[in-house]
Amino acid sequence: MSQIFELVASGHRTFVVLATLGLPGQPPRRFTKEEAVILSRALNSVVNGDRREQQIYMSPIASDHDFEANVEQSGIVVSLECHADVRLDWSETRALAEELRAFASQ
Repeated sequence: MSQIFELVASGHRTFVVLATLGLPGQPPRRFTKEEAVILSRALNSVVNGDRREQQIYMSPIASDHDFEANVEQSGIVVSLECHADVRLDWSETRALAEELRAFASQ
């Protein structure tokens, strides 16, 4: 399966390591390990239907852009003002959650 997102770990002098999330048509978002695990759990929760959340929101400390995703029947829609929405189906959402979790456990 080709992924619509890219998650890259990189060193940082203050936070030691950050995960940078790239989505087409949107600026990158950077997450600490703690933020990555929290977002991973939130994404898994909506994928598994454990929660009836309609929105996932996070304002990462090391990022210039918030993470905001609306939950729909077929997956999530990541939005950012003045940028195109990015739709992730459930398999892509699950893959993102897994990559965030893997990054956080390094």
